[in-house]
Amino acid sequence: MKFLKKFYWTYFKRKNFSQAGEEDFLINYFSYDKGFYLDIGCHDPFRYSNTHSLYKKGWNGINIDSNPDVISKFNKYRKRDTNICALISNSTKPLEYCFYNDHALNGVHDNKRKDFLKNKGYRILKTETINAISLNKVLEENKCKKIDLITIDVEGHELEVLNSINLNNYLIELIMVEENNNENVIKKLLENYNYFIIKRIDRNLVFKKKF
Repeated sequence: MKFLKKFYWTYFKRKNFSQAGEEDFLINYFSYDKGFYLDIGCHDPFRYSNTHSLYKKGWNGINIDSNPDVISKFNKYRKRDTNICALISNSTKPLEYCFYNDHALNGVHDNKRKDFLKNKGYRILKTETINAISLNKVLEENKCKKIDLITIDVEGHELEVLNSINLNNYLIELIMVEENNNENVIKKLLENYNYFIIKRIDRNLVFKKKF
């Protein structure tokens, strides 16, 4: 079964890799063949990816995940990209990171979310205490200024990721973020930087800056 899943996502599936058709919107929105993305909580170069179709089109960018196995896979299949194993947050203290039997669910979780996932039949395989770094630091170290797309899917830690970047310092075309029951707080934060919702795709909110 594991081999069949890998074959499906790696070789068979060709049109859309994202979970809820997000890539359809992104491919139609971005008409140009060269662009730069930042994929935080990248999970897999194929399965549920919001950026794989853009990569196939000629784009490149930075992929970030806290799971070293994920980054090893990105290093194999996304050779034009910069792939970083890191936990992004505004936290100044080490955080407990949970690894699940479905690694799409990995993340920094409170007890409520742990119980929710447990009741859905998912299991924590292990936990690690990880020192977080800010998104500002990643962008400074990689000398990023203009970013066409930031996509954030970190299983409930999205607000902390957004609070780790000063959006006034960067030119960003679109921000796509999974809201995870924090829609109003995320909207309020991004509206402070003049980013407003232009599209909702399932649990993902798409923001564009108004000048």
